[in-house]
Amino acid sequence: MSPDFIGIGAQKAGTTWLHRNLRVHPEIFMPRKEIHYFDRKIDDRSNALSRFFGKSPTDEQWRRQTKHWLGLHARGLSLRDLLWDLKYYMQSYDDDWYASVFEPARGRVTGEITPAYSALDKGKVARVHGLAPEAKIIFMMRNPIERVWSQAVMSFDKVEKGSAGSVSEKKFLRRIGHASFQSLTDYLKTLDTWRLYYPEERIFVGFLEDVHFFPEDLLQAVYDFLDVDPFFRSPEPEKKVHVRSEESMPSGVAVQVAQNYRQQMERFEKRFGGYASFWRFCAERLIADPPADEYVAYPLWNSRFWEEWRRSPEADIRTPRFQSGPLSFAELTRQGE
Repeated sequence: MSPDFIGIGAQKAGTTWLHRNLRVHPEIFMPRKEIHYFDRKIDDRSNALSRFFGKSPTDEQWRRQTKHWLGLHARGLSLRDLLWDLKYYMQSYDDDWYASVFEPARGRVTGEITPAYSALDKGKVARVHGLAPEAKIIFMMRNPIERVWSQAVMSFDKVEKGSAGSVSEKKFLRRIGHASFQSLTDYLKTLDTWRLYYPEERIFVGFLEDVHFFPEDLLQAVYDFLDVDPFFRSPEPEKKVHVRSEESMPSGVAVQVAQNYRQQMERFEKRFGGYASFWRFCAERLIADPPADEYVAYPLWNSRFWEEWRRSPEADIRTPRFQSGPLSFAELTRQGE
């Protein structure tokens, strides 16, 4: 069994929110976690024994996940969940294993979301297509300045088990220069790679701004894209997930990220306009007139840049306008402005 849809990212761009709201739809089945088959497991020939005693980073990650899994079952998950997790954690990884994680679907539309897929190269995307040639692709995007900052915070808070609040700006700047940050933020490269194998009408692009301003419209558009009941009401579409208590980011970090990704944002604006125009505007304002304050409001639609952009002659909208949809529609919308 191959999935009917695959969410490919981007990381820290609303994919957890989307996963939660897709899973509650009665016509959709999704696993409870990111699968990571095509970026990690597809070439992993380990088995349960080697994972228990191996010393590779993948083995160590597997042991952390297994510990979390055991904790969940100790708190009373169902027998069906237990059997699914045994298959997920204990079997060897291959194409049959990947198909098996969708077996509980019982006639429902199936899918998974793994944000790391946005950085897959052409060869890996070809392998995705080989297993799921008819799948629909969902790609969520976010202002690169915000996305990079959020990824950096996560890496300090979760991966290194440290508090991001105690990390110096200099250390943040070193971290955001890593290649992983760049590969996960090159949205045009991601789209151009995936459209080599999937037609534009089967690639849905979503914007985090729409999660904020138009959550119900976004869910309806995604449901419609997946050919499930578009009028199903998710219980809490406005509820955000993984929201940090901080409402600001260091101005120095914001300025550096703006410099790193300004050209990408300019190219993206030419393709999509709308929110991408705001992203580019933020970058230019940060570079041309760095904030005097130590911090800038986060997310950036809460900053002074949002109102400045809306009042500027170059803005192509004066109020938030829903923009997410199939890639072919999104680009046609831009061409018709």
